[in-house]
Amino acid sequence: MRSLALAAETQAIFDRIGSYAWTLDVYGMSQSRALWLVKARTQARINRAGIVPPYTNIYRRYVSELVRVFRSENGEKLIATVKLTIRKWVNIGLEPTLLQGLLSDCFLRFEQQGYAMPATQSLARRPRPRRRHGTYAGSLRKGRAALRKGSTVAEQAELQKRGAEVATDIARRLKPVLEARGVTGRAFIPYYNFAQKLGRLSRTYADKSLRMAAADLVDLYEARSLDGDTLRTIAAALFGITFDS
Repeated sequence: MRSLALAAETQAIFDRIGSYAWTLDVYGMSQSRALWLVKARTQARINRAGIVPPYTNIYRRYVSELVRVFRSENGEKLIATVKLTIRKWVNIGLEPTLLQGLLSDCFLRFEQQGYAMPATQSLARRPRPRRRHGTYAGSLRKGRAALRKGSTVAEQAELQKRGAEVATDIARRLKPVLEARGVTGRAFIPYYNFAQKLGRLSRTYADKSLRMAAADLVDLYEARSLDGDTLRTIAAALFGITFDS
């Protein structure tokens, strides 16, 4: 796994998060409200860095993902997920120094909002009524699933069906590969997710571009504590992707 160089300011943020028993008040806040809090500060930093359209939108997407992490995680899980988020966008090609500067902007703004205990949930929950699951095509017709522009219900339903068939085939071929390496039960799921994403990459890229994208994906999942040798074995066995030693 490649090392992720963190600035002293970034490490200080992680130390601060880890030392507090309370959670940031942004935890559980709506996405629109949390984004509004950091919009002016992060946009100013992006502009000062000389980033111009359309690349500004890529950094805004990173900020949006970062905000979502602060809204949904806290403590050590927050620290780990933020590190993975930075690693993901560095692998995509964004500037590490700017990414960490935007993290600082978000954290300081959220910290200004204060700290609070996460909302507690009542132990007595009302049982939810059981819902009948219809077809994907039916969900499209009823507006419960978004229909792509220029596509018909039948066309989109067929694409979804093909995607499900591809996913099933990947799971079928992945199982013996993982069993041979002693990976079974719940441990199957993260490797399955990796294989699915690698499958999408293999349908989009080829040759050198595919190997580069696959290497970045391996690095990301290795950072999530998956075994690197197993990830590379999956890439070779299922998609014929090999890496330079």
